[in-house]
Amino acid sequence: MNTAVIAGEYFFNCHGLDLRFRTSVPAFVEPALAFLRHFQTDVAQGAPVLTIQFDEVASRAEVPVKLSAGSKVLFSGERPSLGDAMRPLWQCEIVQDGDRLIADFHDQGVLVIDGARNLVEGYFIRPDAMHPDVRTSFLHFALAELLKRNGLFTVHATALEYEGKGVLIPGYSGQGKTTSFLSLLRSGFRYLSDDYPLLRDLGTHMELLAFPMKIDVTDRTIEFFPELRDAAPGLLKQGIQKKHFQSEDLYAESIGRSCTPAVIMFPHVVDMPHSCLEPLSKSRALEALMPQGLLVYDQTVARREFQALSKLVQQVDCYRLHFGRDILELPKLIRPLLDARSAA
Repeated sequence: MNTAVIAGEYFFNCHGLDLRFRTSVPAFVEPALAFLRHFQTDVAQGAPVLTIQFDEVASRAEVPVKLSAGSKVLFSGERPSLGDAMRPLWQCEIVQDGDRLIADFHDQGVLVIDGARNLVEGYFIRPDAMHPDVRTSFLHFALAELLKRNGLFTVHATALEYEGKGVLIPGYSGQGKTTSFLSLLRSGFRYLSDDYPLLRDLGTHMELLAFPMKIDVTDRTIEFFPELRDAAPGLLKQGIQKKHFQSEDLYAESIGRSCTPAVIMFPHVVDMPHSCLEPLSKSRALEALMPQGLLVYDQTVARREFQALSKLVQQVDCYRLHFGRDILELPKLIRPLLDARSAA
C-alpha cells in the first residue's frame, strides 16, 4: 500500500456500523488499512459505534489490566490463526471478568473486550517484530468480537454472489474450499470473502455480506489456474504459510457487497473425473456448519449466533460437493442451481 504509515485515528464503516481504529503504533497502521481497505471512510458517518484502540507496552508487567477476584477462565490453550491454515499462532487464555472478556496472549499482549461500551483495548509487546499477518489476526479477533455483539456474525467459509444470490463454501484447509471458490470467481461470480463472510438477520431472511480479504492460495491451488501460474511478478505475495493476492488485482470488478444466501456446499476432494452434488438434509448441514463458526464465549451472543446459523440453513439449499478433477468446469454445475432458484 502507498498510504503513509502514521499512527493516529482512522475511520471505517462496516455495513452500517461505524468503526474507529486508534493506535499509537505505526506497525499496526498498514495491516489495518489493508485489512479494512474496502470499508475506509474520511470521517465517521455518525458517532462511532465501535472503537478499537491498540497500544504498545514494554513488557507483560506493564499491561494495565487487573482481574477481579470473581474472574473466570473460559479457555486456555492454542487459538487458530486468521485464515484457513488453522495453524496455532497464539497461546491464549480467555477470561470473563464481569462485563469484560479478556484475551491474554501471554508474551504477545492482551486484548480487553468491553461489549457494553463497544470497545476493544489492546496492549502489545514488540508489535513491530510481529509478522503483519499476526498483527492482522489480532485486529480481526477484536473486530469479530465487536461485530457479533452488534448482530453481524461470521462463519469460516468462502462466499460468492451470482445475480443477487449467495453461495457459501465452508470447510477446513485441504477440502477444496479455496479451489472451488476460485473456479467460480474466475467465471464471473463476485467475491464476498475468502474466509469470513458476515451474516445479518433481517427478520424475514438472512443477508450475506462481503468482508473481502486477501485470498490465500497454496502452490497446488496455483497450478490449477493459468492466471495464477502466469501471474505477473509481485501479484502473488508470500504470507506466513501461503501465497496471497487481492481479488481486484486479478479479476476486474469482482467485488460484491451483499446478497441473499441461496446455496451452501460442503466440499471434499474425490478422485473422480467429474464433480457432483449430493443433497444434504438441513439437520446434517447445520451439524456440519456449526464447527465453522468462530468461538463464542458470551452465552447471549452464542445463542444469537446459533439462531442465525439455523435460520441460514433453513433458507438455503444444502449440498455435499464431491469435487472431482474437472476443476474449471464447476460453474456449469452450480449456475443451474441458482438459475432454478430465480425461476422458482
